[in-house]
Amino acid sequence: MKVKYKNSVIEITNESDLDSAEFGQRFKKQYPADLGIESEYKPSSKHGIRITENGIEKCSALLLESGGATGISENSFLIKNDRIYICCSDQIYSLNLTDLSANWRNQYDIATCFGIYEFDEDFIVHGEIQVSRIDKNGETKWNFSARDIFVNPDGKTEFKIVENRIELIDWEGYKYELNREGKILTEIKTA
Repeated sequence: MKVKYKNSVIEITNESDLDSAEFGQRFKKQYPADLGIESEYKPSSKHGIRITENGIEKCSALLLESGGATGISENSFLIKNDRIYICCSDQIYSLNLTDLSANWRNQYDIATCFGIYEFDEDFIVHGEIQVSRIDKNGETKWNFSARDIFVNPDGKTEFKIVENRIELIDWEGYKYELNREGKILTEIKTA
């Protein structure tokens, strides 16, 4: 997936087929290793980020995480104020777009983080097990879990932001409406 930002092109790729011997050859930075964190397991998600200006590579990074596997989608990352916030397995990274140096890396779900969305001056993280509101520094303001996972087998949209509310549907078909503080406004069984 390619996104234009200011004078740069940001390319975000799924590198699931990339062999460990190629990590350093293809990407200048590797996370979480460049943060001094060693992985205990083989990565389940490998996301590449490459920033170019006028066709020349400015910087690159490879995110390697071993939580629930994630892919790249329009909601799996967000670009704001010269930073990219990106989901990789159960983690979210905040990286500077000037050189892809890390601002922070935090776990927001014990399984998988599907997406990150703007919400007021903060962000909402849609995870498999919980939904969290975080600030730009990665601090959790609140989180919410339900009866089951926020994946829906019936094809209904399981996560939606409507004005200042968050609408969720869990695996069992319960629909929840949360206010901006993460408190339940309504809860009904839909299926």
